Amino acid sequence: MKNNKFIKFSLTVACAAVLAACGSSGGSNNAAAEEAAKQQAAQQAAQQAAQQAAAEKAAAEKAAAEKAAAEKAAAAAEAAVAKTIDVGAKFVKKAQSNLNVGEGVETNSKSSVAPTNMTVELHPSLDTIVVAVPLNADGSVNTQAKQAYLEDFDFRGNDANTSGEHVLKHIYMNGTTKDTSRGRVDGESATKTASMGENDTDGKAYVYEENRLNYTHKAEGKNVVDTKDARTDERLRSSVAEVYGHRTFVAGNSEEKNIADGDTVLANAPFTAKDADGKYTAGSKLNYVQYGRVTSKLHAVQEADLKDGKDVAQYGTKVASYGLHGQDGTEDNYFYRGVNNTPYSATLASDLKNVYFGSEAAAGKLHYQGHAVTYNLEKDYEDKSGLPNALGAEYALVSGTHVAADIDLASKNVTGNLYNVWTETNTQQQVKEHNVELAKFNGTLANNGSISGSATKHNGDEGVLKASLYGAQAQELGGVISSNDTSNNWGASFGAKVQNTPFVAPPVVTPAPVPAWGESTDANNAK
Repeated sequence: MKNNKFIKFSLTVACAAVLAACGSSGGSNNAAAEEAAKQQAAQQAAQQAAQQAAAEKAAAEKAAAEKAAAEKAAAAAEAAVAKTIDVGAKFVKKAQSNLNVGEGVETNSKSSVAPTNMTVELHPSLDTIVVAVPLNADGSVNTQAKQAYLEDFDFRGNDANTSGEHVLKHIYMNGTTKDTSRGRVDGESATKTASMGENDTDGKAYVYEENRLNYTHKAEGKNVVDTKDARTDERLRSSVAEVYGHRTFVAGNSEEKNIADGDTVLANAPFTAKDADGKYTAGSKLNYVQYGRVTSKLHAVQEADLKDGKDVAQYGTKVASYGLHGQDGTEDNYFYRGVNNTPYSATLASDLKNVYFGSEAAAGKLHYQGHAVTYNLEKDYEDKSGLPNALGAEYALVSGTHVAADIDLASKNVTGNLYNVWTETNTQQQVKEHNVELAKFNGTLANNGSISGSATKHNGDEGVLKASLYGAQAQELGGVISSNDTSNNWGASFGAKVQNTPFVAPPVVTPAPVPAWGESTDANNAK
């Protein structure tokens, strides 16, 4: 290539000399040299043009192939999303258990490496819940063995929301379930086996309580507005579950039917509606989402000690045992699940924008409010202002734990946080309210209504978000957040309700006719 450049330069000098000596006796020889130089330059230019064209063609073909591959991958991913049934998700916080949650079968109190999606479609009665899958020797899931579920997760008979408690009847609590001597009144049914646990193994479940404001673990006292007995860690140790939302208040007898009837009209989830002062301290009914914590007892349990469950999975099931919250050898399963998940649409965000803001709107945000069941996320109010008027002020917990979330339908970005509300009363008896953030999260909305993203605790520790929309118009939101650190772990499950109302187009107003007069004429002229 360097030689070519040099030749080209020499030819240019020679051409200049030829022009200067035009008309001399050596002109014919110079003309021949000039013609040869032109031909060589033309050949070089043609060769370079051909090489450039070949390179451009190759680049275009490569770009086209990469584009086609990307489009194919995107289409395959979207097809997978379209087929997914978004049942819910869960993660586990162990209490000296050897349940494998992603890091082996050592006995410890770690949490799940990451939340897992629920894949078994729910029975409408929601009276069972899957808690474990069998593993192979190498720690992988044994897809050809029986899964374990908790039977009689049944709230039928709970038809008043004033006590905040419900007793789960005839459940297994001893770590084994092989004894099948006690039969059911109605025999075998859609999700229940023909036998059940002993009478003395009923379990307490905490549920929504009308007018309760404190759903945190903070004890009642002078710095807590709510005077009801608090749901402290110590009191929660007597329970097998803390659950809110859909089918936690259901009329009927759990021994007579096993279908999705008897759902009451009672409020079942805190902080999902505004009170008379416009604050989110009231409860309402979630029609699709159920969320909370249920405790299992699977530590060192042999499969042979568990009775066979219902044949609802490909290779059958086993009935696992409940445990008491925080007791050694147990596992707290923090979950959300729901029925009537928001259906897939390739234009889901745009569809929801049309529902809530109208087809003419450029964009809009959906806002959700709700409540979370948490652990290791506690935080008191801290005055960081440094102002003198803070001296002598008193602080009190008003309500918690709240959840707020927004979905930007233009960008599909999801943001939100968990928080408690505190009041600050200064020496002049002036009262200010403060939202104390416990954790925040952000994610992205997929076209099947699922949401994936990250979470951050108030101290900066990082975690994961999984959530889903439920209802034909995305009326409800369920989700979990859990820490990346499985040793110093924290997390929550939550449910929330959309606060937007569907768009109603303004009525078309037809203008009233304007009175008008015509020119007067002589009646005699009328023909």
